[in-house]
Amino acid sequence: MIESLIFVAFIVGIVSAVSLPLGAITAFYWQPSDRNIAILMAFGGGALLAALTIDLVASAVDNGYFHALAMGAILGGLLFVGLNHIVNDFGGFLRKVSTTVYHLRRKQHEHLRRISRHLKRVDLFGVLKDADFKILAESIQTIELKKGGWVYQQGDPSDSLYLIISGHVELINLQDKKEQSEQLKKYDVFGWRALITRSPSSYSARAISDATLWVLPRKTIDKLNKTSVEARQKVIQMFESEDILSYLHNLQGQSKIQAEQWLNDATDMLKHGGEVPVGIPVLRHRGKFKSKLEYMQHIPLTQGLSLSALKLISERLIYKKHDHGSTFYHQHEIAERMFIIEHGEVTLLDAKKGRHESMVLNDYDAFGDISMITGAKHSVTAVASVDTRVWELRKTDFDELLTLIPELSDCVRAYIQRAGIDGYLVERHEMDGVNTARWARRAMRSIDAGRPIPAAAYIQREFISNKGAPLAIWLGITLDGIPESLVIGASMIDGFIPLSLVTGLFLSNYPEALSSSIGMRKQGLTKSRVFFMWSSLMLFTGIGAALGSIFFIGASPATYAFVQG
Repeated sequence: MIESLIFVAFIVGIVSAVSLPLGAITAFYWQPSDRNIAILMAFGGGALLAALTIDLVASAVDNGYFHALAMGAILGGLLFVGLNHIVNDFGGFLRKVSTTVYHLRRKQHEHLRRISRHLKRVDLFGVLKDADFKILAESIQTIELKKGGWVYQQGDPSDSLYLIISGHVELINLQDKKEQSEQLKKYDVFGWRALITRSPSSYSARAISDATLWVLPRKTIDKLNKTSVEARQKVIQMFESEDILSYLHNLQGQSKIQAEQWLNDATDMLKHGGEVPVGIPVLRHRGKFKSKLEYMQHIPLTQGLSLSALKLISERLIYKKHDHGSTFYHQHEIAERMFIIEHGEVTLLDAKKGRHESMVLNDYDAFGDISMITGAKHSVTAVASVDTRVWELRKTDFDELLTLIPELSDCVRAYIQRAGIDGYLVERHEMDGVNTARWARRAMRSIDAGRPIPAAAYIQREFISNKGAPLAIWLGITLDGIPESLVIGASMIDGFIPLSLVTGLFLSNYPEALSSSIGMRKQGLTKSRVFFMWSSLMLFTGIGAALGSIFFIGASPATYAFVQG
């Protein structure tokens, strides 16, 4: 009798989990969209919730064992959270969407606390209250830079303050080659003088090693100046210092009289609750750009746009002069801006082809635009053949323009759908067709949602940082499945097969295995290994059900209710 009970419990456990390898097999031949996976997960989760309510909670409450059920739920939940926390830190959070979202939220909370701790080191923020630090921490973004990557370039709008978390950054004066660059290290802050004086960046900032930076946007500083007396007083104190006066005079080119007048005006504005006025405007030459539009109709991003759209674009352009021989960007650098030549000549060099196959661009030609839109690395090096004047459009400004100008979004959407973009990524960046198509789908969704277009340069590097994720994913799902299998076995001691619970588990396991198998394949696991991992989990579920039918023989109803909880 006992042997037959164990065998039946084992079979029922297998049946409840057979959808796990079925979901894995499905993932090998069909990769549904995030929307479809969400629908399947919601359906499966609803089915399991209904089954738990009918088979476990309702019966325990009807029999008067609510307190035992509640105690079991609390203790089991605490144990699960603790083990889940450990597994997630090794990459197990990737097993499904809900664990991924929870893990990222927890990490974000820890991230905000760490930011607040480090911001207190910064002189500009040393006097702030805890509530002010919360505002700062919530608005900070993190950027990762490879060695040689630009943070910003001389003449760019100063729209952020930067704090080095790891690595080294150098500040370079490209206008004065004799001036020695300044090297910055961990926890150094830069960009703040240009930021608080609303002036263009007086130096170019470049990573001289792989670096991680925290970026604090201008709008947060402006908000603090309005809401925090301490922040406002600190900025006023800086405006009254010789340091800022010297900065405006020596690095921004103002006369001492102009600098003193601006500092007085800015101080008065702050004292009366206003915003700091612009110190030195960014050079844009908007009128000249609009007057030459007829010569730029061959540029994809200007084709067919209305005058109002082009006016908005012109307000984000940066006008600069590049001397003969200067380099706009190097081959294999991440593209962070595009260029339109106003006057001059630019040579595009490909190290693989040699100088005799270089391309020469002239007035009103654009370059760097495809790389900027796709977020790919530059496939060539661009050098000024003569003194050249250009308009530059940064990717950050381009991303904002996409949300402001619907017709520009339509233009970019059509641009991405052209075969030329696919060919560019495949031929110039050696991306395979699968990753190219994946990038195109994500780019379309991002445009529709008003988010920045994802970078193609990183599309193949997803999930690589979680080295132990495959095993952690498997352990995480095992953690989900063990209690379920024990309850199945325990439920069968009285000869009753919990059909609604088995059905709910079957329906919820399928989308979970489907979603997680896709993640495992992205980690590089072979199909056979993925299938083996899910099949072993199915087997363990059967064994767990069999053990549950043994362990709880003779247990009191209260103990059984406790285990159900």
